[in-house]
Amino acid sequence: MVESKQPKSPTISTAQQKQVWQFLILVAVIAVVNVASGQFYKRFDLTKEKRFTLSKTTHELVGQLEEPMYVQIFLDGEFPQEYRRLKNAAHDLLDEYQLISKGNIIYRFEDLLTDKPIKEKDDILKQLAGKGVQITRPEIGQDEATSEKFIIPAGLVNYKGKEYPLNLLKREFGQPLEEDINGSIELLEYEIGNIIRKCVVDREIKIGFTKGHGELEHVYLADITKSLEEFYTVEDININITDTACTKQFFSRISAEPDRAGEILLNGVMNQMNSYNALIVAKPRISFLDEELFLLDQYVMNGGKVIWLAEPLIAEMDSVAKYGSIMTADYNLNVNNLLFRYGVRINPSLIQDLNCHGIPVLANGASGQPGFMPWLFYPIFAPQGDHPIVRNMTSVWGRFAAGIDTLPNKDLKKTVLLQSSNTSRIANNPVNVSLELLSLKPTAEMFRHPHNIAAVLVEGKFNSLYAHRPSMKKKSPIPYKAEVENNSMIVISDGDLIANQTDKEKKQVYPLGYDKYASKAFKEPVEFANKKFFLNCVDYLCDESNLIEVRSKKIQLRLLDKAKVKAEKTKWQVINMVLPILGLLLFGLINAWIRKKKYT
Repeated sequence: MVESKQPKSPTISTAQQKQVWQFLILVAVIAVVNVASGQFYKRFDLTKEKRFTLSKTTHELVGQLEEPMYVQIFLDGEFPQEYRRLKNAAHDLLDEYQLISKGNIIYRFEDLLTDKPIKEKDDILKQLAGKGVQITRPEIGQDEATSEKFIIPAGLVNYKGKEYPLNLLKREFGQPLEEDINGSIELLEYEIGNIIRKCVVDREIKIGFTKGHGELEHVYLADITKSLEEFYTVEDININITDTACTKQFFSRISAEPDRAGEILLNGVMNQMNSYNALIVAKPRISFLDEELFLLDQYVMNGGKVIWLAEPLIAEMDSVAKYGSIMTADYNLNVNNLLFRYGVRINPSLIQDLNCHGIPVLANGASGQPGFMPWLFYPIFAPQGDHPIVRNMTSVWGRFAAGIDTLPNKDLKKTVLLQSSNTSRIANNPVNVSLELLSLKPTAEMFRHPHNIAAVLVEGKFNSLYAHRPSMKKKSPIPYKAEVENNSMIVISDGDLIANQTDKEKKQVYPLGYDKYASKAFKEPVEFANKKFFLNCVDYLCDESNLIEVRSKKIQLRLLDKAKVKAEKTKWQVINMVLPILGLLLFGLINAWIRKKKYT
């Protein structure tokens, strides 16, 4: 009998089984990772500057959003590469905002101008400009044709039915675009956070502009007041105890108790002052009484913040333009002893600086066309340092600023916020301010008193001016405090630093820092950072959200050397085109040789 042979069934080796299991495990791991990634999201910020890591302050502000906030950015479409860096940075940062908001921040990028007819494009630009949105034109090279294209490096934010402009680009007159772009990228978190603060702000913080001592009129404070009102409650407070505008509110009480008139008046004014978180003394021109200084001193001792914008000398450009020249005189404000006690002295002087702004003048010749010439009494302050108030700040325009000295005091820390350039000097009172200076040609050798302080922050333990004056303490009805452990104030020697220009005929108020004369002369907007600087001062003293700390973030500028790029352009083009092809050919030859050797 012959046995039939059954075919053997194929068997899987141990090695094959191991490979199958490894494959199945890999598939399972990938599936688990995909499912987990849908539930949990984590980004790792590997940049040196931690540019994609939002601050604690930002997290707290975003957490206060009660409903979705819609962000519409118009920086989209075709535009130069520099602006693309700004767009990408804004896109990445808004991704982070959207993530931490858990869906309460919704954004999109939109191109409003491409393929639009000219009439419709003009209407769009006018509407956006009316809402405070920044519009600019791209810079062109010498060999490029003039372009009529516009770029909108900005957007609009909608929250609870209100609309806020969000301007991403911060330009400074005369500065390269690359530096402006980098500075703007550094400020993106601060600018977006500022808009969120406007959306969720609580108006309990009160700011008072003092009146009664010849301070700046409302029309010259219109723009800074409007900006402050976006975050704070802003009011006037008259502290001149001899002014009827101050005393009339206490008239009925004084009439009922005439013997206590002084007590009622001082107590009333003191209570009013203490209801404000900060007082702004904007260019006083009438002397303070000792009783008024006592009120200010005790306001500081009780924790009140003060920003002094005090000019010691009478020097107005209107008078110079009218008479051709003036001699300065002292205002005699009677605040020297008080500020001296707080570690600061404003000297009766004027800063002259070669790094200065200018004034309009009539050019020589028959045409009589207006020109623009440097004016030594208009120093341009270039803030430096890493303090949040001036971090990444562009130039600030000064007008007849005085020099400030800081005095040694172990209890007080002084931080210089604004100072003149290294080609400046001090002119002591009396100073001849004459238009004839425009015809002179000053040299750097004439300006050998550099870095004159024009604004300083004072922080620490403040001691009362009246600690050793028993007579004032004795006759005062106000509970006296001799010191305050931790307080801060800012002293600025230029009262016009926060004064905006106006057009009386058109009844128009210009933005603070904008110079209508320079803008007309150069045929483009000329604007300085006066508003941003002063808002930072107020925020530093009063803003409980501490958003200003976000300004400390620094992003290193890593730009290509344009001269080197132009010189080596052909070489690198050849390298980029030829090397990849040679690499592929070499890889193919080596691979063919290996296969031939292995399988032949």
